[in-house]
Amino acid sequence: MKPKAIPLLTAIAVGCAVTTGYAADPAREVAMLSQAKVSMNQAITVAEEQGRGQAIDADYVPTSGAAGMYDVKVLSMDGKKLLDFNINPDDGRVLKATREHVAKVFTRIKPADLQNAQTPLKGAIKSAEAQSGGKAVTAQTDRTADSVRYTVKVALAGGATETIKVNGADGKVASAQ
Repeated sequence: MKPKAIPLLTAIAVGCAVTTGYAADPAREVAMLSQAKVSMNQAITVAEEQGRGQAIDADYVPTSGAAGMYDVKVLSMDGKKLLDFNINPDDGRVLKATREHVAKVFTRIKPADLQNAQTPLKGAIKSAEAQSGGKAVTAQTDRTADSVRYTVKVALAGGATETIKVNGADGKVASAQ
């Protein structure tokens, strides 16, 4: 290995360790989310308006010394574009928008599945937060059989997390762990 590569690899390893440390601390996530002026659902609304589509994934990404950010993926209504938005939790500004490869989404969900679902991702987050009393830190859309199902990870005030599955057909909680 070249001597110049060692510091770079060390920096990458330390960065990954720090990011993993922040992501693995639900109590810190709840504290940071409780200070956020913009909710995950509000960030999703911003991303959906900017991307002219429907959100399929949303994550809160904590960062060192800052308020973190929301990372929201939006599938365009025609299903041809997958956009990734980073949203500031303090003011709802789009920090960054990038286009991703749409093909990777179609292995788990199709645009028609989203359009047929009675409950959008924002509704699933609302149901999961009401069920648990916590704050959503991740929310994902998947397909089970013929319908959409959402998986929402909620950080609870005591530092624990709960994973809640919500049916897209009716917005009801299917299971909680």
